[in-house]
Amino acid sequence: MAPSRQQPGDRVLIAGAVEDLPEIHRLLEDLPETAYGQVFVEVALEEQVRILPAPPRVTVSWLVRSDRPSAVPSLCFADHGEALAAAVLAWAGEWCLADSEPRTIVWIGCSDSPWIDQTRAAVQHGLTAAGQQVQVEFGG
Repeated sequence: MAPSRQQPGDRVLIAGAVEDLPEIHRLLEDLPETAYGQVFVEVALEEQVRILPAPPRVTVSWLVRSDRPSAVPSLCFADHGEALAAAVLAWAGEWCLADSEPRTIVWIGCSDSPWIDQTRAAVQHGLTAAGQQVQVEFGG
């Protein structure tokens, strides 16, 4: 019997803030072991970082706002959603390319941040323009 050909895993982008952690945790638990991609979680303080149940090829990056400067001069450190938006836009710049993986699943939380509104639209447009099948979901 010939060995079965393994299907490629879904590429994922999951991005949210500390208030989205229960949903991010659930999403990660539901991913197949073959999934690959990136998770960005923005937190205010280093003490909020924890271990999440990500498949082996899914990288979790913690964005600690108190460690990052803000683009807004009057703020001591990054505004809520600011670091997350920058990370997601950088990811989109690298992954929203024609002829790349045809299917991407995107979940973006941090719904109460104005920084994220424009980011969601940019990612949706970038993936669609690259000819990819896009499934974008937004956290509540």
